[in-house]
Amino acid sequence: APPNNYDSMTYHMSRVVHWIQNKSVAHYPTSIFRQLYLNPWAEFAIMHFQLLSGGDRFANLVQWFSMVGSAVGVSLIAKQLGANIRGQIFSAVISITIPMGILQGSSTQNDYVVSFWLVCLVFYLLKLLKDDSYIYVLAVGISLGLAFLTKATAYIYAFPFMAWFSLSLVRSRRTKGLFQIAFVVIVAVSLSLGHYLRNYDLYQNPLGPEIIKTQTVNEIYTFASLTSNIIRNISLHIGTPFPSVNIMLKTGMLQFHQIIGIDLNDIRTTFGSTQFRVLTPSNSEDSASNHLHLVLLFGALFIFSMPQYKKHDVVYYLICLLTAFVLFNIYLKWQPWNSRLHLPLFIVWSSIVGLFLSNLRLRWIANLSLLLLFVGSFPYLFSNRIRPVLASENIIITPRSEQYFKLKPSLAMPYINSVEFLVNTQCINVGLIVMGGDDMEYPLWALLKENSKQTIRLEHVNVTNESQVKYNVYPFNTFTPCAVIVIAHKDIDALPLDVSVNGAVYYQEWYLHPVGIFMPE
Repeated sequence: APPNNYDSMTYHMSRVVHWIQNKSVAHYPTSIFRQLYLNPWAEFAIMHFQLLSGGDRFANLVQWFSMVGSAVGVSLIAKQLGANIRGQIFSAVISITIPMGILQGSSTQNDYVVSFWLVCLVFYLLKLLKDDSYIYVLAVGISLGLAFLTKATAYIYAFPFMAWFSLSLVRSRRTKGLFQIAFVVIVAVSLSLGHYLRNYDLYQNPLGPEIIKTQTVNEIYTFASLTSNIIRNISLHIGTPFPSVNIMLKTGMLQFHQIIGIDLNDIRTTFGSTQFRVLTPSNSEDSASNHLHLVLLFGALFIFSMPQYKKHDVVYYLICLLTAFVLFNIYLKWQPWNSRLHLPLFIVWSSIVGLFLSNLRLRWIANLSLLLLFVGSFPYLFSNRIRPVLASENIIITPRSEQYFKLKPSLAMPYINSVEFLVNTQCINVGLIVMGGDDMEYPLWALLKENSKQTIRLEHVNVTNESQVKYNVYPFNTFTPCAVIVIAHKDIDALPLDVSVNGAVYYQEWYLHPVGIFMPE
């Protein structure tokens, strides 16, 4: 199936084709600034598939291979924690049956990619704590660096494990341990150095524009705000198919928030204008919940908190996982889509859950649990909301060009028809104005490549954010469009009759909401 997640259509895949066109991963002028500052490793990997295959048919494999690699990795982590072969198999099965993981395993999101690098990091940390080999020191540094380069959540999730690792090395190896820690940090930072420098050059901040921190980072740090975020994030995985039950759960949460003295939708701890609600189970890779895995997670936590389980590595591992979740809630605002950001934690938890199930004396409970997970994975495997295998409009029979618009079917005709019109004009230098700042761009590239025999250059024009300074840099300073595509914001009913680009006026020649094509007289 073609990539068709909304984020993929706006920035994941769009940045890939811009890099290929520019023959560079340097920042460029764009109205969709998420294409620039967000961590790029997953898209770097997609870019190689794109170049080698000439299209996006293998783009989803980056997440898919990350899923397979994570399953292998969590089984190896379980082995390091003392699991037998049964526990290793359980860990792998648990990881690959996570609903959010199954849905993302065929997408061009990056949560499974960062999960894979975190799994690698944890495994090599455990190996390094037992084996003083510089191969493992290098592996830790590379895994940490690639996790950082993939997604910013890696900073939060990796911190507790790195703290455990650092304290252990300093205590057991002293000066040599300090040297190994420094080596890991140097390797990790060096892998992201290029991206940090590109961001610093444009935003004077290696992590990106300041507005992102305002939108996503909590503005208060109190016991009430932490408790609220923990409960709301857990609630993303407890929704039921019954609206009346979900309303009762929400009412209970509202009453609890009144007791602790904080609003359920406090704007200081909530993303944008989103409102809390208990979601029904979903087959969307943006909001799917992991009900059964959450139950097993709490079961494992209860069992390993009992006195008879005092193996140090397991205890420290649990502390690191709990600390990572707490840090996530301390730092980041709640949003309805946080369940996808939880995927790395569920993956790394799989090793503990597999160890827990393999230690159960009543084997039938463990076997039944895995059977439920296996059967429960079928709806997510075969009925993905936007890439269904079993549906009347499935990925086999639906035209590929239409699948890009699975989330927004109403956009299919405007985009497809606009590309047909544009191809007939023989214009090869096309300007793009995205009035909403976060609209679907990639389908234009895919459709132009499919329908045109010529190589069409597509560049953002009339950019007003920080990236407009890149118009002073070659090749953007020599770009003159012979046509301009305008994508209207969702709240705009009609486009203007003309637009001005670099002093030249372009007039509306074709329009089907929300897409218009403008050309000079």
